[in-house]
Amino acid sequence: MQGKSSRQQQAVVRREHLVDTALALFSEQGYDATSIKQIAARAGVAVGLLYHYFPSKSEVMRAVWERHSFLPELRALLLVEHGEAAARVLQEVAESFSAMLDRKEALFRLMVRESQSNPEVADCLHAIVEEGITALGAYLERRIQVGELRPHDTTLTARMILGTVLTTHLARLPTRPWAEIVAQLLDGVSFHPNRLNLSQD
Repeated sequence: MQGKSSRQQQAVVRREHLVDTALALFSEQGYDATSIKQIAARAGVAVGLLYHYFPSKSEVMRAVWERHSFLPELRALLLVEHGEAAARVLQEVAESFSAMLDRKEALFRLMVRESQSNPEVADCLHAIVEEGITALGAYLERRIQVGELRPHDTTLTARMILGTVLTTHLARLPTRPWAEIVAQLLDGVSFHPNRLNLSQD
């Protein structure tokens, strides 16, 4: 049993090494100019082993995004107790996403640039972005169910939050406190019993 666990752990480490090697090459020479053979050679493995983990170069790209994008951190942030206020959670999401973009600005600019001319990169970027929006939208749906937020288009709200942070960084716009931006957004989607009673009078 321990032997199997050790082999599984070694496989995870090997896969992450291949992903990190691919990221380094993509950053150095671009996606189109990087071949599976080059990734394998840089990682010090046989091409066949790389294909064992990734059937195609586009799958390597997707693995790069899954490992280095905001998705893992976003999923962790959304695993919160019901008592945690949505405003606080969304503030943490915006702040953490912003901090990650600061740390990995070169990677994100590379992917955005490559996506303009390469459909494979564009499809990968789109899939990762949509997965993040779906995860955040599902969290907002749960807050509707417990009565904290009124029913609304949660996908649109998720796009607004993540899109605002991303656009602010890519365009190098001056940033305001994310808590203030989240508060302004939630003012339109929070559940206000007093407001509802007034409208019924």
